[in-house]
Amino acid sequence: MDSKPQIPLEVFRKMIETLPPEELAKLPPEKLPENIPVDLVEEAPIYSRSALESLILAANSYHLQKRLDLQERYGEEVLAALDRTKTLYNTATLRVFRNKLSDMQKIRARWHQSHDEKKRDLLIDSVRHMQGQVLDVRAENAGITQAIRLLQGTRPQQESDREIFANAIAELKKGSEFIERKLAEFFLLRLEVLNVEMQLRYREVLAFEEEAAILDQEIESLRQKLERSQTIWKRTFQRSKSNHEMEELQSLIASLVAEKQNKEAAVSENDLTLWLDTIVDASVHPFTRDRIDKVIGNARRALFYLLTKYCQLQEASAMQIARNPFLQVDAKAAIRYLLMSEQFILDYFAKRKSRNAAWISDAAQVKMEDLERLEQDILSELKKSSRFQRLK
Repeated sequence: MDSKPQIPLEVFRKMIETLPPEELAKLPPEKLPENIPVDLVEEAPIYSRSALESLILAANSYHLQKRLDLQERYGEEVLAALDRTKTLYNTATLRVFRNKLSDMQKIRARWHQSHDEKKRDLLIDSVRHMQGQVLDVRAENAGITQAIRLLQGTRPQQESDREIFANAIAELKKGSEFIERKLAEFFLLRLEVLNVEMQLRYREVLAFEEEAAILDQEIESLRQKLERSQTIWKRTFQRSKSNHEMEELQSLIASLVAEKQNKEAAVSENDLTLWLDTIVDASVHPFTRDRIDKVIGNARRALFYLLTKYCQLQEASAMQIARNPFLQVDAKAAIRYLLMSEQFILDYFAKRKSRNAAWISDAAQVKMEDLERLEQDILSELKKSSRFQRLK
């Protein structure tokens, strides 16, 4: 943290190998790097070890005193902000994220080469399980941004401290941008991969619709037959026989409804939230938004369709319950799903704007108007799609 240029560790290693002991002893302790590894002494020539031990001891003493002086002048928070420069690229969080990103990029390369569906599915699954790591990395970068702003808002009490702060701020900004670029790599990869997943789900839903129409006809036919049986029961005294027939019809209807539900290409709220995150992150991040033209159109169209289908499936479920009240499902809850479809989008973006304020970094300024514009686009497309489906 000293304002004077320090000797890089690798350069210091070479100096240990080449300089005689008397020359090593002349090196100024303040120019040596902090946290010198102990193995340097063990690796040094025997004739230089004594001089090296004394030099490292003096360097450690110097850096410790500098830390104590800074702590006394500015407090623990500022000292912690300065210390962030030491681990910028090698925290456990970032290391795990980078390793997983590298693994997924390798799987993608093999998938592109082989067109193997197993590799594709493995990649989709891997990307879907990265949400926790993304949140951790964003939280870490938010901490770096807070450190930058703390140092920027701290007035140096000594001229030598001014350069220490300036160097630390520059390093922190560089590290923050590095993290944002790694996140951008992941956002592009995730958009590519989950666009494939959305297209697959889109085709599954389309394929199901024809089969669903046939099942709906069978269910409707049985429902009408059930209504006739109930009418006959009211007109006759064959109550036992009518009850038996009605129970059989109810069982058949329930069985067909279950069959239809089992075959549905389900679209869950978790799916929609993940797909929205994928599109929003890639659309608003400054390092990705100009690089997604080839993919984003298809991804958004698939998302709009699947959003509409989500509403339709909930509506169809509610209608089925209304016509067949003996099915043990909460009708009010099912109907509410449809009424809350637009609210789902509004709630998502409300949470997203709140999270965005917490995640913001100087390296990735995402404007609120970008989120609001994207929100309106999605709501508009959802409404258009819903109107179209109702008119069919």
